[in-house]
Amino acid sequence: MSTFAPVSVCGCRPPAVVRPLTFRSNIASTASLSASRQLPSLSRTSHFQPVENRVVLRFSRRGRKKLPFYRLVAVDSRKRRDGRPLEELGWYDPLKKDTNLNAPAIKKWLAVGAKPSETVEVLLKKAMVMD
Repeated sequence: MSTFAPVSVCGCRPPAVVRPLTFRSNIASTASLSASRQLPSLSRTSHFQPVENRVVLRFSRRGRKKLPFYRLVAVDSRKRRDGRPLEELGWYDPLKKDTNLNAPAIKKWLAVGAKPSETVEVLLKKAMVMD
């Protein structure tokens, strides 16, 4: 009878030896660590400003390479450009200079405080949706 050395599945290296985990703890030293831990003072963290959640009206790019097509969407300001929108408000084709806008929905978002991007603001002024 012969004995074989352990071989891994691919045959290249023997598997690593698994050792049981051991924990060593000195109760007195951990008690002193937890007692010395303090919360940060408010004066050190007061320079952080709260993040404002804001809805923005911006373009989401669709189409393919060299043939852009944009959808006008209402989206959370922290989301990426092509992220999931709260609502789709219309579209703009820059090659044909064609637009389709849902004016009542756009006015509703502007009334509740949504801020349009610079490009969207120019388009809305040309379409006379915004003053």
